[in-house]
Amino acid sequence: MMKGTASEAGADQDVMSALLDQYMETNEYHRGDVVEGVIASVNEKTILIDIGGKCDAIVHPREVERMMPKDLYALKPGQGVSVYVIDKSDDDDTMLVSLARAAQQSDWERARKLLRSGEPVPLPVVDVNKGGVIVRLGRLRGFVPGSQLLSNWRTHQGGDESEQRWEALLGQTLTLCVIEVTPERNRLILSERRATDSKAVKRRILEKLKVGSVARGVINNVVPFGAFVNVNGVDGLLHISELSWRRVTRPQEIVQVGQELDVYILDVDLEQERLGLSLKRLVPDPWESLSTLYKEGDLVEATIVNLTTFGAFAALVDKPEIEGLIHISELADHPVARPQDVVKVGERHTVKIISLQPNERRIAFSVRQAKPAPALQEAEPEAIVMEAATEEVIVAADESVIHVEAEVQPDNV
Repeated sequence: MMKGTASEAGADQDVMSALLDQYMETNEYHRGDVVEGVIASVNEKTILIDIGGKCDAIVHPREVERMMPKDLYALKPGQGVSVYVIDKSDDDDTMLVSLARAAQQSDWERARKLLRSGEPVPLPVVDVNKGGVIVRLGRLRGFVPGSQLLSNWRTHQGGDESEQRWEALLGQTLTLCVIEVTPERNRLILSERRATDSKAVKRRILEKLKVGSVARGVINNVVPFGAFVNVNGVDGLLHISELSWRRVTRPQEIVQVGQELDVYILDVDLEQERLGLSLKRLVPDPWESLSTLYKEGDLVEATIVNLTTFGAFAALVDKPEIEGLIHISELADHPVARPQDVVKVGERHTVKIISLQPNERRIAFSVRQAKPAPALQEAEPEAIVMEAATEEVIVAADESVIHVEAEVQPDNV
């Protein structure tokens, strides 16, 4: 029994020794390698990474000093990370690594894929100089030369020789194609012209977008009739009527340039290369539940939102997405020549629902019928006495006339 136990213990020891030898096996890492590791310890000056070899991997001290406190505190022992090999010490006991450069490697790989596919990508402008603009692709800074920008931007230039000639583009989101990737020279060049000229790429992107699906986009421009949203490198129109279920007069009240948001794919026109988008269809249609909340005859509060020659439109205070018509004949209990004579935009009124047709998306209100009917005033006793006395006098006068007429009748009648 003891002999068997000793054999098992020896076997376990052999397994542990083999695993230890495997763990301690020297790995030949070289500068530029990206290695997977586990954080062993973290403090304000040192981050130690376990990469499974005999030497310690330490994040370069200058990188640790430059890290934002929130980023440093987010690193926890036991957390898996990727590190970029910078250098090894002469005695091979320590290896300098970088977390930031390892993260950049994935961005460089993304840039290479974009270069190979030619797919346009929306990127924000984070800086400008005399020669062009600087954009950010992940953790990488890319350069768009002035010659690769669309010609319409030249109308926004502050001056041909100014260092700030492209300042108007700062904060804008541009649709760009990657045209050069050289990591060893830290060189990433992009082109807006190439992205615009790439019609075949645009068609492939449109073919992937399905009506009824939801996609992520960035607001490129806001105009009086809506907004243009860049979705996967293609600009789509978010019409003002699709911004909200409620009335929108200024698109800027709902969206702003540079805003990132989800949009509903409303229409994809491959022939015209057009993309129709909607924001309001991401939320339930308020008309669908209207009949469960209101019925004809209800008195509700409404705000006047628009005036026409035939009446006024009012929105429910509790559900401003719902607008209904108050016909000119229902604005007051007297004839109205012009709606603006009795109501003003922005005014709040108690109205009666006189017609409710959710399926036809119609609702009609009345101000006139919402007012209480005037009560019949009781006549005062003195007035009743006077009225009765007057009637008696009239009757007496009539009787006198009859009597006189009777007296003057001729004998032969």
